[in-house]
Amino acid sequence: MNFPTHGCINSLLATVSELVKRGEEIIYYCTEEFRNKIEQTGVEFRPYKGLINDYKIRKYDDLSEALKLIVEMTVDKLDYNLDTIRKENPDYIIHDSLCTWGKHIASILSIPAINLMHSYPITRSSISLTAYSVPFLIKVGQYKFKSYFNKNSFKKILKRKYDINLSIGDVLINKEGLNIVYTSKQMELSVYQSENTYRFVGPSLFFKNQQNGFPFDKLRDKRVIYISLGTLHSKNPGFYKICLRAFSNTKYYVVISMGFDTNLNEFNHIPDNFLIRQTVPQQKLLEHVDLFITHAGMNSVNEAICRGVPMLLLPHHFEQEMIARRVKEMGIGKKMNIKNITPDKLFKNANQLISNSYFKKQALKFKTVFNQEEKVSHVKAADEILHYIKKRI
Repeated sequence: MNFPTHGCINSLLATVSELVKRGEEIIYYCTEEFRNKIEQTGVEFRPYKGLINDYKIRKYDDLSEALKLIVEMTVDKLDYNLDTIRKENPDYIIHDSLCTWGKHIASILSIPAINLMHSYPITRSSISLTAYSVPFLIKVGQYKFKSYFNKNSFKKILKRKYDINLSIGDVLINKEGLNIVYTSKQMELSVYQSENTYRFVGPSLFFKNQQNGFPFDKLRDKRVIYISLGTLHSKNPGFYKICLRAFSNTKYYVVISMGFDTNLNEFNHIPDNFLIRQTVPQQKLLEHVDLFITHAGMNSVNEAICRGVPMLLLPHHFEQEMIARRVKEMGIGKKMNIKNITPDKLFKNANQLISNSYFKKQALKFKTVFNQEEKVSHVKAADEILHYIKKRI
């Protein structure tokens, strides 16, 4: 069962395909838009039943907005899918870390469950490592969340129908007896090492062999900077204008992927050393760039390290903050606060990362390790899942 976003789904497909090859009969629940991609793994696809069709988190850096969507979907998916899954009587349930309804369906039906994570596990200990401490989260997010939650009676509905007491912690910390984390052991934080339930199996990259007519010839013999804030944070015209001012008419050729929510007409003049697209073939492009300016999402960071590319990291929330800090510790990049960024600061930090060979050497060192792990991550994940389930059924 998946939360319906490309990031959540792409990391898991190779593992699902491996389980099918080993003889597991898998029914895969997700939304209709992902049917073709999912069916290629050999599973039996089932579209979610329910009323909620708008799954886009418009303000993911606003904790309350993210929680609202997850809670609404949890109620919706329990109401419309629980009885169907009960009749199917599966041996176990696999869900991703945002799929809270998967966790609760497994709990209600007393079925073993595995959590597949495309980013860092969120625990009370890991949150406390960042500026986003638990008291901060409660102060900023819980007030708005509680007001919304109580106003719409979701808490009472979950309690009355399913005996579920859903809190912020339940939504953020979606832990199971086995939690597969799709990144390298090199990214593991000390707070997870005392936990016996997390398995860092290596990156899982979903490679799309398409170039979308991208003009790679324009990058030849140039120092290239690639800028992307990911899917959920891409609507940020103010930041892109800072990028234009920072790198206009410099020695760098800059590629910006700004998504589909930013209107190109907002920019009066685009310098000749810029290429701006709504979407780019990111993994292929990373083979040609000298620096990646990124929001520090785990998928993007994994892809950059697998290509040996240093990063300038602009985290938007606590999960990305943890990732950015670890990348900085590894010597592969530098971290900046996107809210305080200026053209001068942006250029200075980017120029240092490209000019100082230390960052490139570190990126190449970890590239070897990450690529070795990426080749077998789906095999390791399947091994862990089947070993875990064998002891429980």
